[in-house]
Amino acid sequence: MKFLRRLKQFGKDEGGDALVIGAVGMVAIVAFAGLAIDVGQVRYETGKLQAAADAAALAAELEVGNCGSSHACANMKTAAKQALIENGFSSGSITAQTQQCPPSSASSLTLTINQGPCVLGSTANDPNYGNAQYVEAEIQYPQTMTFASVVGFTTMKITVRSEAGPTGSTNCIYLSTSNTTTSGPTGLLVQGGSGGSISASCGIVDDSGSSNALESNSGTVSATSISVVGGWSPDNGGTFTPTPKTSQTAVTDPLSYLTAPAEGTIQQSGNYTPSNGATLQPGAYLGGININSGVSVTLSGGTYYLGGSLVNSGTITGNGVTIYFSSGSMTMNSGSTANLVAPTSGTYAGILIYQNPSDTSAIIVDSGATSKYQGVIYATGAQLTLNSGGNTAAYTILDVNSLILDSGAVFSLGDDYSSLSGGSPIKGAGAVLVE
Repeated sequence: MKFLRRLKQFGKDEGGDALVIGAVGMVAIVAFAGLAIDVGQVRYETGKLQAAADAAALAAELEVGNCGSSHACANMKTAAKQALIENGFSSGSITAQTQQCPPSSASSLTLTINQGPCVLGSTANDPNYGNAQYVEAEIQYPQTMTFASVVGFTTMKITVRSEAGPTGSTNCIYLSTSNTTTSGPTGLLVQGGSGGSISASCGIVDDSGSSNALESNSGTVSATSISVVGGWSPDNGGTFTPTPKTSQTAVTDPLSYLTAPAEGTIQQSGNYTPSNGATLQPGAYLGGININSGVSVTLSGGTYYLGGSLVNSGTITGNGVTIYFSSGSMTMNSGSTANLVAPTSGTYAGILIYQNPSDTSAIIVDSGATSKYQGVIYATGAQLTLNSGGNTAAYTILDVNSLILDSGAVFSLGDDYSSLSGGSPIKGAGAVLVE
């Protein structure tokens, strides 16, 4: 009898345990179900925010050309915020800012526009890091947790980013972008005599409003398109192919986003005349550089800051170089040779010659037929004169105040930008997601 009573008591005790275990199990099941709901909500909001970030980056990128030299201007912030509104977010809930990677903050829905990208910290992580042609949108949002708040997790910060870049331009010669008046200079003049020729695998844009903004005296100009604000005058048998489109709307300087480099290390304070076989290092040459006839000089890769002119009567070679003129200009004398290639990445990717826009000192190219000018020659305040010789570069872009092609000069401009990770430094009016 005692055995039976004990057996019954054991059964009762097990029943109580089963209820406890069942209750605990139900709590665990509910907790996991709640967690699954929270995780699902986070995933949903992350996807929604990512789509909004993509739209914001594209919208901001489309405004880069309207900012001039101002980085991350108000136009970009306004356009990016509007993109979020169009993606279902209320205007009052968005904190929009155009700072360069400010300290992390997620007390509200925060949209940050960075020009160029900086969130990933280096070019090793992002090839467009610091490149002002590219825009990065980062959204931080504190997602409220429903079930996880029971165990102390009230919010989870969601961070998404997107990066947009410009589409490539089909033009490679820009003239008089800072002077569109009718009293402006002839944007492109092909001189008389036996005539010279320009052959461009891309378009020509001439913003001069002069009635003879384009003028050819027995020379030839061929390009994929020719657009001019003013008029054109094919005198003395000169030809333009295709026929220029006149009375066109002026364009904004496509390289206005560039900012001048710092001096860097001062290499030479006065005018420097290197010896034959010299290899120069990047930095400041405050009095300019003079290369004598018969002298061969090599420029190591980097940025050269010149406070005076570069005059070459010998041979100059440089790979991965940007030459900036705070004052003065470049003169390649008759009989000289130049073999110059711009950097393929970094802030000045594709920028070969960069002359202070307020500097009106003329650039003269009179070098041999085998010379190479691979990159942009940017001098919106200056006249560029091509006296003789040619150009063997894969690509060349001219963005100058006016251009004169003298008799006998044969200058070609290619459009092979395959060496540049970001394509042409001149961008079109579109935008594309890159990350």
